[in-house]
Amino acid sequence: MNCFSNKIKVLLVCLIVVVAIVIIWLKYPFGVGQYKTIVLGMQAAQKEGDHTYWAPPDNKVPESDFYVYALGDESMCIGASCGIGGYFVECIGGHLAGEKVRTEEFDYGLLDAGVPREDIKIITIADKEGKIVGIYPGAHIRNLPYIMRNHKDLVSEERFKVCSDLLPKRWK
Repeated sequence: MNCFSNKIKVLLVCLIVVVAIVIIWLKYPFGVGQYKTIVLGMQAAQKEGDHTYWAPPDNKVPESDFYVYALGDESMCIGASCGIGGYFVECIGGHLAGEKVRTEEFDYGLLDAGVPREDIKIITIADKEGKIVGIYPGAHIRNLPYIMRNHKDLVSEERFKVCSDLLPKRWK
């Protein structure tokens, strides 16, 4: 009987590990090289000087160290108004714009490629010149403190550390 209970314990531990891996795989935003019509190196949706649908003074994208464009997560937000992810992006010197795809927003051609409007949820990271360096399908703006760990080359190490230290414990 003791041997049987040990086998059940091992099987249970293995099952828990597999379930944990699946949950992490589904919930953690992993970057990809291409998603539908979006490819690393292509021009980002927004870069310095581009006009937006916002009222002045937010009707023009400001100069920034990097640019984050979030489609399908928040209705409309800029920077810290997007929550902790926006706060972190602003702190490390980036510009964040979050939008839902309704009609006029730049959707990277995803609607034309047949992606249903309600399924569009993606974050792109672009460098100072507006070239996409990160594509994160299914990611949320609140994931940006994690996502930006993959793009530390866009900001100084010191600034990244200072801003990371300001985050609540959950994001460290």
